[in-house]
Amino acid sequence: MGLEGNEFVTILSWIMNTYPGRELMQHPDLLIDLSDVGPLVSNEVLKEMESAYLQTMERNYQDWMTKTLETEKADWINGVPADSADQYYHTSAPVIIFQMIDQNLQVTNTIHSDLTFNALILSIQQVIKYGHNYRGAIIEYKERHFRDRSQAPFFTQHIITIVNNCAQMKELAQQMKQLYWPKSKTMHYEEFERLLNTYQALRDEAGLFLLEEAFLDLEIHFNELFTLKWVGTTVSVDTICVTLEDYFQDYNHLRSVNFEYVINEAQRLVAKRYIKAMLSKRLSKPRQECEIMAKKVIKEAKQIKMFFEKVAPNVAKNDSPIDVISNLANLLTCDAEMLILDLHTLLSSYPSLTEDHVVRLFYMRNDFKASEVKEKVHDAIVSKKVTVSHDKQDSIFKEIVFSDKLW
Repeated sequence: MGLEGNEFVTILSWIMNTYPGRELMQHPDLLIDLSDVGPLVSNEVLKEMESAYLQTMERNYQDWMTKTLETEKADWINGVPADSADQYYHTSAPVIIFQMIDQNLQVTNTIHSDLTFNALILSIQQVIKYGHNYRGAIIEYKERHFRDRSQAPFFTQHIITIVNNCAQMKELAQQMKQLYWPKSKTMHYEEFERLLNTYQALRDEAGLFLLEEAFLDLEIHFNELFTLKWVGTTVSVDTICVTLEDYFQDYNHLRSVNFEYVINEAQRLVAKRYIKAMLSKRLSKPRQECEIMAKKVIKEAKQIKMFFEKVAPNVAKNDSPIDVISNLANLLTCDAEMLILDLHTLLSSYPSLTEDHVVRLFYMRNDFKASEVKEKVHDAIVSKKVTVSHDKQDSIFKEIVFSDKLW
């Protein structure tokens, strides 16, 4: 068509609004009946012009978002520290992206509402595409960092920034929807939900990348749990808490909702790793020694729980996955006659607890015969009734799977 950029807007606005308006054809001095004159331009030509305008908008989005992502990546790779002007790390990218969208939608509003809606859907699709490209770049950055952790000194800061940016993208998208989404429109609403889901999933994934780095440093200490070295010392759990506290100082630069998510995931991962160590058949002791071990486990669980309450006092304490550790430890001291009853209680609360999990726990008690434990566990599982399922606690057992055979 030979038109570029704002020339489409000028022509479309003139055809749709100025020409048939009071300044021209409906000027009271002219006394013209527009139905006799007909449209200045056919609908087909108008649609072509609108389509060409949207294609130009799409190219502009793609060019700008590509440059934006390249700038973000350059900061990560070149060792530029995160912007610390605010308590919460972030970059300007989310705000600038939605400012660009807002400017485009304000312009289309001067033409007609259908064009604005089409531009809105196009904008949403481009933000989703940016999210997918953003994720690819983040994963590449993470993998590069874990290959050589000396090459990206500000990795934690940048991942915190990414987590905050993703949450902000969702908030700005909601504001955009309030301004521009027609209340009567349900068509294409799944596109908007896809945008929200894209950045929610990316926020969650990036939050786990933060913890993945922390738990790399903790690997050796989790491997020491339930070994002979662990029996006589508190060093392993002490070091786990101290190391996490050091990382959590950085996590204070997460916005509140993101900090809460990361803390909850950290609790889940600590509980999962501790329980997996407990069930990894590293120790087998008489009942009397198991009673000492059970007290140690309960004490350590309390220590871990108090640590999380100290670093995150505002995070909900109910349904803490750390409580599972103490509940399992109590089984290590039960009488043989009470085993079925205790198993019923445990299995009712944790329906995902398997026969393999329980048998592995009793590996630590060498006063039980393997066949006796398996029989009682099997009977309890067959007759179990789910009463109150603690979802956050129970889900841990779904993630603990062993490939080796026991007994």
